[in-house]
Amino acid sequence: MLRTSAVLIVLIFISLFFSDSSYLADSSHYLHPDSVWSDWKSESLFRLKKQKLPGKFFYYQHEKHFNGVVLVAEKGKVLHQGAYGYANLRSQDTLSMNSAFQLASVSKVFTATAVLLLYQDGKIDLDEEVRTYLKGFPYKKMTVRHLLSHRSGMCRYMAVAAKRWKKWKEPMYNSNVVYQYKRYKPITFFKPGRRFNYNNTNYVFLASLVEEISGKKFADFMEERIFEPLEMENALIYSRKDDPEIPNEVTGHKGWGRRHWKAANDYIDGVVGDKGMYASALDLYKFDQALYSGKLLKPEIVEEALSPESELWRRNNYGLGWRLKKQDNSYLSYHFGWWRGFRTCFIRDVDKERTVIILSNTDVPGRNLKFWDIYSYLSDQESW
Repeated sequence: MLRTSAVLIVLIFISLFFSDSSYLADSSHYLHPDSVWSDWKSESLFRLKKQKLPGKFFYYQHEKHFNGVVLVAEKGKVLHQGAYGYANLRSQDTLSMNSAFQLASVSKVFTATAVLLLYQDGKIDLDEEVRTYLKGFPYKKMTVRHLLSHRSGMCRYMAVAAKRWKKWKEPMYNSNVVYQYKRYKPITFFKPGRRFNYNNTNYVFLASLVEEISGKKFADFMEERIFEPLEMENALIYSRKDDPEIPNEVTGHKGWGRRHWKAANDYIDGVVGDKGMYASALDLYKFDQALYSGKLLKPEIVEEALSPESELWRRNNYGLGWRLKKQDNSYLSYHFGWWRGFRTCFIRDVDKERTVIILSNTDVPGRNLKFWDIYSYLSDQESW
């Protein structure tokens, strides 16, 4: 009797279910097995990575002597964040996720963003000649886009300074670099747009271009348009000209074997745009998320920045402020940095919404982390 009642209940439920055609028409009322499996697998992988990553970086700290901070995220969720070691090896001040590192060439991502904000505002045309905006600029047919994509052909400003800058004990600034190029007109390596050549000079001039067009100091523009709106609390542009105080400052160290020492100042520490930005890993993550949300730049401008500017067959390419690494049918956008004891990494896989941020304040040949190996380790988890 009990069994018969159970069967009747099931039959009634089935009849009610199929009698409502609208229920069947609306696919949101049921879960496809593939969808269920995909969601379960995604969540399982997330938990697995979240469990394994701390151990991986603990290994790097104790076996590879990694000193720095890490933040790894996927789809808007932080998989792992951790601080390993010291902000200053001598005083042994503990690192934190708010520690501000010199970003070195990762600064270029932000310099390019400043230019793209002016582009978004309609104040600059990327395909207009630089000399239209910067009076006295010595090169014809060299556009803003050429600077952004490292296709200008200009020579290295360090090489020009080595010959023209005589005050070795005094810092040099962007204005000095611009003057040297206007005054001496160094020859270019090739005609603008002919090919790619990564060159810090491009981004020094872009920082000066931001000042010229906005009428503000580069540091002030960055604070007002990027750092403050995104609540990047530990971010700032550092130049020895202004010598601003750096909250939660981290000291860069060089080393050999097991010996470390504080990296010495350099006379070009006053030059910004190509480097010179300090920020924490959390600051970079806020910026990363803002690129997805459109809070800073319109989606179409972000897409343009992340599109290759050189030949499409190049495996490693460059967009507008971002290096690009070909992966299947798309590109990973990233930038690495290396300056005065700092080594930095900012990788964004837009397809997977994956972000890897690694900031280190020790530069020891043979013992530095291989950033792509870490990214590969994360990618390998897909097959688990």
